[in-house]
Amino acid sequence: MVDRFPPDSVIRRVNAEPAVGFGAGRALLLQLAHPAVAQGVQDHSEFKRNPFKRLQGTLEAVAGVVFGSAELADGIGRRVRWVHDFIVGPGYTANDPSNLLWVHATLCDTALRCYEDLVEPLSAADRETYYVEMTEVAEHFGCPRSAQPPSLTEFERWFDATVATMEVTDVGRDLSQFILDPTLPLGLHVPMKPLLRLQRLYTLGSLPPTLREQLGFAWTEADQQRYDAARRRVRRVMRRTPRSVRTASTRVNNVYLLWLAARHVREFDERQASRAAA
Repeated sequence: MVDRFPPDSVIRRVNAEPAVGFGAGRALLLQLAHPAVAQGVQDHSEFKRNPFKRLQGTLEAVAGVVFGSAELADGIGRRVRWVHDFIVGPGYTANDPSNLLWVHATLCDTALRCYEDLVEPLSAADRETYYVEMTEVAEHFGCPRSAQPPSLTEFERWFDATVATMEVTDVGRDLSQFILDPTLPLGLHVPMKPLLRLQRLYTLGSLPPTLREQLGFAWTEADQQRYDAARRRVRRVMRRTPRSVRTASTRVNNVYLLWLAARHVREFDERQASRAAA
């Protein structure tokens, strides 16, 4: 089977870096800052019981498209679009291109920020290539190319304008608390407390200040100093660690994510075939 993206593609190089994972909380909070997305999460998920279940599903889908075959990517797209058909409510639908674009934008903007902040700068050509490749990922999830900004420059302009005009709802503020102070399955939040503290610091420090304030999170000069120091430490470790070592955990995790994505697509296609035959 042919890979959806070649092994030497920019999107694979960027998304293979564990540093991108530092932005997981940021991406989720950005999504919850959007009124329609937050309401959909509230109405159609078990977010409060397991806030990272949504993230796990997103990671599986994105990894399947980026690191999997073209056939798997098409199957993931079919399944995701079908699931979104049922996420509807007063004033929102998950398959609305504007809602899909915002969710996609949080992933694209966060990945670029984390990679360049913690790993290395990208050339202007590679940044543009990454954006174009990510637009193809968004198309698999139902966001047409015509609904996406035509270039990275236009995307960044649109993203900043959207952030500047976004008004966070009480639903978004309520759900956001479960991102920064999660209770993880199997009590994993206890041994992972030091890592979760670092994740919280990076999440809040990297958020646009206007949204951080609207979400109700205090941020002091001392917090900013801790954030800057932590970011420098992480960057130092990332840049001193050989890429093959840095990305080993991603390669191992991708084996599982691709297997899981293929299983979910197979089960989905079987159910669809049964419905069609009934």
